[in-house]
Amino acid sequence: MNTLIVKFYLWGKRSGILIAVGLLAALIAACGPDKTIGYQGRLTDSAGNPINGNVSVTFRLWTHPTSTNSTDKIFEKTETINVVNGLFNYEIGSGVVDAYNLAGLDPAVFAQPLWLELVVAGQTLSPRQKLLGAPYAMTLPGGAVIGSGHEGDGYTGSGDTDTTDINYGALTVVGGNGGTALVLGVVGGTTPGDIIRGCSGSFSNSRTCQDPEFRVEKDGDVRADGGYFTPAADFAEMIAVDLSKGPVEAGDVLIISPDIDRAVALSSEPYSTAIAGVYSTNPGFVGGGGGAETEAPEGKVPVAIVGIVPVKVSAENGPIQRGDLLTSASLPGHAMKATEYVPGAILGKAMGELESGTGVILVLLLLK
Repeated sequence: MNTLIVKFYLWGKRSGILIAVGLLAALIAACGPDKTIGYQGRLTDSAGNPINGNVSVTFRLWTHPTSTNSTDKIFEKTETINVVNGLFNYEIGSGVVDAYNLAGLDPAVFAQPLWLELVVAGQTLSPRQKLLGAPYAMTLPGGAVIGSGHEGDGYTGSGDTDTTDINYGALTVVGGNGGTALVLGVVGGTTPGDIIRGCSGSFSNSRTCQDPEFRVEKDGDVRADGGYFTPAADFAEMIAVDLSKGPVEAGDVLIISPDIDRAVALSSEPYSTAIAGVYSTNPGFVGGGGGAETEAPEGKVPVAIVGIVPVKVSAENGPIQRGDLLTSASLPGHAMKATEYVPGAILGKAMGELESGTGVILVLLLLK
């Protein structure tokens, strides 16, 4: 018989229980509060290939991690589970009647520590997994909508969480290959609120955000109390390129196109008063790049207009020293030392040196 390997997630409704064993981004079925435990498993053979077909699985709940005393076993049920591509779903407690003659597990069983044990195709998996109130992970299927939520102390979710706070990393979302990891929005309603709010301090019993620090509003505006930090170094604008002056590449000095509105072209004249900026290599902020619905527009390049950026330079007007003013050179796409001040032709100040020939140095852009 091939060895079966099971990886699973649990969601216990009474205390917001969520247990992850192994790494699996998978569907967790939503179920009614207090009565069942939604369970999903992934079965593979010893070679890691997903199992397909019907498999006998026994679910047991124990009040002790290792005891085999029947008095410590509070639940046991064997089901023939249909496994598709290694995945299966089951609600522990479905098809049984509790002490109140209601379908599902008796909520009173969750008032004590519990351990889950599985027997898969006759093989008892060990160790038993303790049902914990603090989650290791949460997963949702792409496009899923949780239709009913109940307020808990600190978060809202599907199920009654009135006895447990989430006191670890509350949520980890992992996207599949080529997929979007997390999509947030508001379902229904004509006046939705903020999509995301980040708060400092603890939540009150009213579940309100006492001190908002960050939020994404429903119209796409982003507001924050703190600063914005990035290893990238300049502010750039996505601008169309007029290729009549030649192709452009990162580090090129660009001028305003003489022929096309809102476009730039490769510089090729010294002391050009049409100087516009530099083709950015790694902008920290990019404007004019389109909205959230669009990718980067074709035919446009990021033109750095403020900040520190690598620039192609030439020593045709003398060696460049740190602090020298720079302007456009006769060599296409290059800057050179400005030995005279021409208003509108200054690109910025050199933050590196070039003794001869051509090269690339950092420049503090100061268009003037």
